[in-house]
Amino acid sequence: MTINNYLKKEAHLLLTVLSLFFLLSCQKQPKLNFGQDYVGDNGSANIVVVDTATVMMSTVRVDSTATAGTGYLQVGAYNDPYFGKIYSRAFLQVGLPGSFPSINQFDGFDSIGVVLLFKKGNPFYGDTTVTMKYKVNQVTDLYQLNESANQRGFYSNSSFNIDPNPLGSTSFSLFPSLPLANQGFGDTVKIRLDQSLGQRMFDMIYNNSDSIKKSQNFLNWFHGLCISPDTINGGKSVIYGFSDSLLLRLYYHEVGAVTTYKTIDFGITNKGFQFNNIITDRSNSPLKNLTPAPIGPGQNPAGTVSDSIGNGGYIQSLTGLNVKVTFPYLNGIAHRQDYLSVIRAVLTVKPIPQSFSTTWVLPPQLSIDYSDLTNLIGPPLANSTTGQAQTGNMTVNYGAPLNTVYTYDVTNFIKPHITDNSPTAPQTGLMLNVPPPASTNSFARVVLADRNAPVDQKATLTVYYLSLYPHN
Repeated sequence: MTINNYLKKEAHLLLTVLSLFFLLSCQKQPKLNFGQDYVGDNGSANIVVVDTATVMMSTVRVDSTATAGTGYLQVGAYNDPYFGKIYSRAFLQVGLPGSFPSINQFDGFDSIGVVLLFKKGNPFYGDTTVTMKYKVNQVTDLYQLNESANQRGFYSNSSFNIDPNPLGSTSFSLFPSLPLANQGFGDTVKIRLDQSLGQRMFDMIYNNSDSIKKSQNFLNWFHGLCISPDTINGGKSVIYGFSDSLLLRLYYHEVGAVTTYKTIDFGITNKGFQFNNIITDRSNSPLKNLTPAPIGPGQNPAGTVSDSIGNGGYIQSLTGLNVKVTFPYLNGIAHRQDYLSVIRAVLTVKPIPQSFSTTWVLPPQLSIDYSDLTNLIGPPLANSTTGQAQTGNMTVNYGAPLNTVYTYDVTNFIKPHITDNSPTAPQTGLMLNVPPPASTNSFARVVLADRNAPVDQKATLTVYYLSLYPHN
């Protein structure tokens, strides 16, 4: 053997050793116990863990969400530093009571008003220390679905024309977090309405008017009500959720030896038609560059990559925002020389630390579902062990925000996807969203850190795969 051939052989051997060393140094060894099935003859685990796969994140926006018949009247407003200004008002129909009392010529009308009862357990959103102002307006349109447009229900972008002159208004403070906030103490809002409306209704009852004999006649005369907040007060306001047991209450008195004060209650009728109209203004928030939602039948939701909206993924399902995650370079793992098959895969996403607090609360659950090129929400992604749908296993930690995470077993998605080389594979992913019923009655939201965040904050996909070679 010549000296040149010897040197070439040594150089080739050195290059092979260095390549193997580099491969092993880039791979973390798993700390999880996968059992004896993946342990080699020398007792070393034949499993490699990779947590460097790129996680792409985009915020998917739909033009509206279903807000009818949720059981909640969402009324209020607030200015969110991440999501912009949120404004919600409630539309409803008022129906006749089961029966009317007998009123004679000596009885007298006193007043009329709306009674709102805070629904205990509903996650109010915003600053509850602020005094709010609500107003009540009468709906001037006939309150019904638009049959010519094949309208099937009411949504967050639905609305009716209202009389610009309010029937009444009031300022108030609620104490929804106090134990005593129950049935009349700190949980009730009463709004006195125009006296002329009450007097007219009282006279109709006394005269047994046709407009008050039958429900449809009454709805044709009194179409409905809209309860809305005043403008946002210096950026500090709140949205409260009230029960759909709202009352339009008429107060009167019976004259006799002793004057007796009584009431007649008109409650919400057709509760499936009660809906909340939600208006957003994102012009002064990171979401100002959000791709507009497509309008019209057959249009798929629009997605906006996280890079153009503050390096975050924004979820507030009630206002039409969900987050889609994709893994465009995932099959690079399958191209490794030692790769055999996926054992397990875990997705971890973290809220941006400064984005949440006791005021800007996080949704306790986030569902994870399949999603394809249409950006629509598909079936849920089941846990590979239990077969159950997943909601993130989140535990919030305000003292150590980085310990607040949502985690998902994404094995069932990654296994077939890691070897998918089709052109559509990079756009096939998973959708994170607030599950029902919170998706239609809670303004809780989360801003997820994307791949550009610091290492201890960014979203990570951890893939455990069976290796051709055993590793210590």
